[in-house]
Amino acid sequence: MSRLSVWHVFLEEWRQMVRDRKLLVILLLTPILYSVLFGFLYSHERITEMAVVVYDGDNSQLSRQIIQAFDATDTFAVKGQVWNEEEVTLEVQSGEAKVGIVIPDNFAARLKHGENVPVLTLIDGSNMMYSNSASRIANQVISSVSAGASLQTLEQKGMNSDQASSVLSTIPFRSRVLFNPVYNYKLFMPLGVIAAALQQCLLLGIALSCTRDKEQGTWARFAAWRLTPWRLAIAKLLPYFLAGMFNVVTTFGISCIAFHIPFHGAVLPLIVVSIAFNFALCGLGFVFSLFSKSRLDATQTLMLIAVPSFMLSGYTWPLEAMPAPLRMIGECLPLTYFLEAVRNITLKGLGWTHVWHDVMALGVIGMVGLLLSFLLYPFVFRQHAAEETPSEAGAELPVKG
Repeated sequence: MSRLSVWHVFLEEWRQMVRDRKLLVILLLTPILYSVLFGFLYSHERITEMAVVVYDGDNSQLSRQIIQAFDATDTFAVKGQVWNEEEVTLEVQSGEAKVGIVIPDNFAARLKHGENVPVLTLIDGSNMMYSNSASRIANQVISSVSAGASLQTLEQKGMNSDQASSVLSTIPFRSRVLFNPVYNYKLFMPLGVIAAALQQCLLLGIALSCTRDKEQGTWARFAAWRLTPWRLAIAKLLPYFLAGMFNVVTTFGISCIAFHIPFHGAVLPLIVVSIAFNFALCGLGFVFSLFSKSRLDATQTLMLIAVPSFMLSGYTWPLEAMPAPLRMIGECLPLTYFLEAVRNITLKGLGWTHVWHDVMALGVIGMVGLLLSFLLYPFVFRQHAAEETPSEAGAELPVKG
């Protein structure tokens, strides 16, 4: 027996790596691709055009000046006005607005009489990317308006600064962050990480389901189902779908009971959303499984999808702040809708009326994936069955239709 050489093993491993083009792409090009992707993703540098709803109980020159100042920034975009503070809260809770502004009744007159009447901003804290930026910029807007109003008073009255302060004091400002008032990352990051893990584990299991038969040379036994691919889909996907539902129940149960992550909503909407989420993953995973030649091939493909899927879901950086091409990709990902629905249910306590559109989107993704698989299944079957040797194909009993 010849002595094992380090150099010989090195050259052998090097040749294997160079011959495996997909592995070579993962090792050499994927870091570059992700660097470009994430650089493009955060190219706007900050969040802009956050939807703002306003209750103006004063309707004075000063209150209109405050509203115009908010709308003049590229951070906020005033979408409309409502008739009371409760409506502002509902708009922020439902997600129609990310920020609400409440200007009290008789605001300007009460300030001139020395009352401490603050402008209130209500901020959606379920996504910390919004709340951090909104709190800081809102404070800057109010400070600028306050300084401008004092300067205007000086010019009109010919007063010094002490006299002007008795006529119009600095505008008080108060900010209230809803759903996560202390900016606690425990209420933000765990939900996203849990959902990403649920997605990746289920996709990986499904993608390996058909490739296992291809590697073992038993793919031809599904010839009887060539015209009825839905049978193969049910047989292959149902175990993973049930496992996915079990994972949802256990992971969210553990996060709520053991780690005290709040759950303000009802269980039934979360179950319905989870069913739709797992259905969408089954549709996408089945496509990967059909078109992958081996388990390694499927695993490598999923590795390329996993990281950008989480980043493009709108969880770590809002969809509204992404460039249009990346936003379109994000809107095609199941994780985008699942995370949005989970936040609405667990942190905001919202019910079915606010998550049904997420359920519908997930259902469409799953149906498109399955339909694509069914249409292409005969071609994929013939391609892989032809690669099996007759002895391998006959090693297993054919599946009965």
